[in-house]
Amino acid sequence: MRSDAKGAPLDVVYVLDGSFALGLASTICILQSVDLINPGYKPVLLVGVDYPEDAVNARTRDYTMKDSVSSSLGKRLAQASPITPGGADKFLEFLENELDPLIRARYNTTNGPAGIVGDSFGGTFTFYAFLRQSKLFDRYWIGSPGVFTTSTDYVAQFDARLKEKLVHPTKMYLSIGSKEMSGGVEFYEDMGRNYNRMVSALHRNKSADLTWASKIYDGDTHTSVVLPAMNDAMIYLYGNHAS
Repeated sequence: MRSDAKGAPLDVVYVLDGSFALGLASTICILQSVDLINPGYKPVLLVGVDYPEDAVNARTRDYTMKDSVSSSLGKRLAQASPITPGGADKFLEFLENELDPLIRARYNTTNGPAGIVGDSFGGTFTFYAFLRQSKLFDRYWIGSPGVFTTSTDYVAQFDARLKEKLVHPTKMYLSIGSKEMSGGVEFYEDMGRNYNRMVSALHRNKSADLTWASKIYDGDTHTSVVLPAMNDAMIYLYGNHAS
């Protein structure tokens, strides 16, 4: 749909790890739009964000903050990829200053903020975008966020941010699988502990600017949780009937 296309302008939703997640998100949106029992799911413009097929997948760099990856996971990542974590600040600048203006110029979009959905390190980045209070976003899916215990306490920063005025009235959905939290994999369990800290911070800091929900998916792992959590997140963030 080009900028001169007929029809109502669309809200923009950025889908991280677009090579696989964009297809999931689009299927969810199509199915929800024809739901006769819970009607009321308006069209959105989904924008998949990923890397060219012949390029290095740099998500471990672009989706993570400096000093945000645990030592045990850092060793695993070093074996699999030469990409060093810690580039989330530059990636956010790319979304704000390069990609979003291009999307707004090319397509018929609303003038309001966008949504952003991400899982795993994608969830790390959506967490970071909220932490930075980017003016670009007002709806977030923080799925199984890779927020680990390091010398930088990002959850404490999250807690402090929640005490401040938010840049936009915001809607947020958080999710994780129960077997991530207690399945015997050390860095997943560390994620689980920090996820609980995040939810506790949200409970402590009530805000008229923030509507949120969270869910632990019983029996799900880091991979099996993606589809049901994304489905629930999209309904919560964009469904007219969602509470």
